[in-house]
Amino acid sequence: MTAAASRRDSSRRGSGVLPLLRRLAPVWWLGPSVLLIALVIVYPAIEMIRTSFLKVNSIGLTQGSAGAGNYRNLFSEPALGHVLVNTATWVVLVVAATIVISLGLAQFLNKRFPGRRIVRWALIVPWAASLVMTATVWRYIYEGSYGMLNRVLLDLGLIHTPVEWYQDNSTSFWCLIIVGIVVSIPFSTFVMLAGLQSIPADVYEAARVDGAGPVQTYRKVTFPLLRPALLTSTVLNTIYVFNSFPIIWVITGKLPGDQTDTTVTFMYKIAFTYRLDVGEAAALAVINVVFLLIVVSIFLRRVRWTAGDETGTRRSRGRGRRGPGKRAAVLARGATPRNPPHALRARAVVHRRHTGRSPGPSARDRWAGNDRLAVTYAAMTEAGRLPLVTGAAMAGTAPAPAAPGHPSGSETDDAERTSASARPPRTPGPLQRAGQAVARVWSPVRTVGLTVAGGGVAAFFLAPYAVMFLSALKSNGDLFHSPARYLPTHWQWGNFASVWKTIPLASYLADSLIIAAVSTAIVLLVSLPAAYFTARHEFRGKRAFLYTVLVTQMFAPVALVIGIFREVNLVNGAVNSYWAIILVDSAFNLAFSIWILNGYLASIPKEIEDAAMVDGAGPLRTMFRIVLPLARPGIVTAVIFTFIQVWNEFVVAETIFNNPTQNRETLTVGINAFVGLYQTQYQYLFVASIIGIVPVVVLFAFIERYLVSGLTAGSIR
Repeated sequence: MTAAASRRDSSRRGSGVLPLLRRLAPVWWLGPSVLLIALVIVYPAIEMIRTSFLKVNSIGLTQGSAGAGNYRNLFSEPALGHVLVNTATWVVLVVAATIVISLGLAQFLNKRFPGRRIVRWALIVPWAASLVMTATVWRYIYEGSYGMLNRVLLDLGLIHTPVEWYQDNSTSFWCLIIVGIVVSIPFSTFVMLAGLQSIPADVYEAARVDGAGPVQTYRKVTFPLLRPALLTSTVLNTIYVFNSFPIIWVITGKLPGDQTDTTVTFMYKIAFTYRLDVGEAAALAVINVVFLLIVVSIFLRRVRWTAGDETGTRRSRGRGRRGPGKRAAVLARGATPRNPPHALRARAVVHRRHTGRSPGPSARDRWAGNDRLAVTYAAMTEAGRLPLVTGAAMAGTAPAPAAPGHPSGSETDDAERTSASARPPRTPGPLQRAGQAVARVWSPVRTVGLTVAGGGVAAFFLAPYAVMFLSALKSNGDLFHSPARYLPTHWQWGNFASVWKTIPLASYLADSLIIAAVSTAIVLLVSLPAAYFTARHEFRGKRAFLYTVLVTQMFAPVALVIGIFREVNLVNGAVNSYWAIILVDSAFNLAFSIWILNGYLASIPKEIEDAAMVDGAGPLRTMFRIVLPLARPGIVTAVIFTFIQVWNEFVVAETIFNNPTQNRETLTVGINAFVGLYQTQYQYLFVASIIGIVPVVVLFAFIERYLVSGLTAGSIR
């Protein structure tokens, strides 16, 4: 064979290998994520369904098929009807109250006033703190003779004798609902705050110019544009509240009966406490998952991923096939990257309502005139060189040239001013006059009023943790004094030293730190390649992968805890092992990391990466040297958020990592056990809780500045 023939043969082999490697690229980038999801989420779901048709004895051994017997036993449970009513009441009331309160609170925090950052930090504390620790302090507040709630109500004259709030069947469930609302508000508030801050300011300016009052602006402009965030918050809150386990379990879970149980806690009791019937519990778990799938399907029908998403790309390609005139026509009518169609519709509604006529071409051109990048952006998106991004990613406010056939900006302004002067002034209605009167009274004291209101909001959300701190410094006599004492008579600072001898706190902290640190590292190593590849490349199956990730985000570990327990028991030595709980925690936190990182990476202009490629940098070098440094805020947010979630995790650790004889307990599990064993030593329990809460609150406060932008950038539109 000649040298030339050898080179041709080598070239043919190379030409066949390179396309194959390109086709297999998604496997290398997404493979670890898919494998982790399949092993730790998909398989337990399948095992849970299979177990619901098996007869399993009290020690976990399978004794053959049960057919539909487990489902028959479940539906014949005397308590099932009461539990279903509890679940519906719990979800509806907590979610409804949370959404209403969060809507007003987000609007409040969107205003500028002194101390706003402190109020936002205060709101973060119930979100960042472990639900186990938060539920523990609320349990103490609800105590009868020495509870702080009774002391406050007695001092106010609202009650005359102490009430056993969480032990009395008539009040216990309502106490849980209040705690559920309080701990759900922060997440919903930040989601809606992200939605409010994504609304272009010039939409409000147009409403003000056209004479819309505050109520009309909110009803006709703000609320319609806030609907995506409202939908996201409602659906996610429904899922989180339905799956809520620690609040009910810590406060009332150790009381006899099922007076306050939901389907989640009732399922756990059937499987792991008084019944030890994993088969029947699996049947109830399947019903819970079916409900979650219905909610998730409703959500998926209404959302799409942000820039870099396959759906967005297909839309832009479709428009390209219809010709460049389609997008040019949209832009000519005023829809620019800074002025999306929904914003222009809002402006048109306000304009028509207050002038009695539809906006003409001159008005639309003036609205479109604050983005000189519009034409360039349209051309580049048509050519496929830029992804379709949201208005918040664009910058520049210089006026654009007048559209052909229309007058220039100055001529338009003169004509409209002349037309406006010719029209008689509109007479304000009663509501407008009342609003103007309130505005005149409110305006001089606005700053002080907002600051005082912010102080009240911060005090409310910090109050339980103030009770925790003060109680940690009390003696036994002060803790159980009836009525409760607000302050210690003698400040017991030695409790912070004694706690290390009273309980194995060092072991709890060490276990939690190992699990959280290793899980966070795995999540980052697995999610970064997946987020980068999906944000930067188009490939078959991209949409399926992104939606699979989104679905896994919707399922809390408690929904699949029966399948996880069965899977871990199949592997010799997996129970109470570090690697088992680390893999489970990594898999259930993978979705959020991919979600956030995908949004940040997709917002980075691809031209920067193309320039590095032209200079000879390979894909890995480009990712590590160029792209990842620009996405540092998103990476920091994902790392800290993942660490906090794993640090605070309770259900999985309670189920598969709970062996006190080998010092295999995380901090949350140890504190929960501490409540049951040392109910007369609340001060040590609160000291341990403070030690566990303070680090995560500090970390959460560090990412607070990125949180709103992260929820916006990584969210689903």
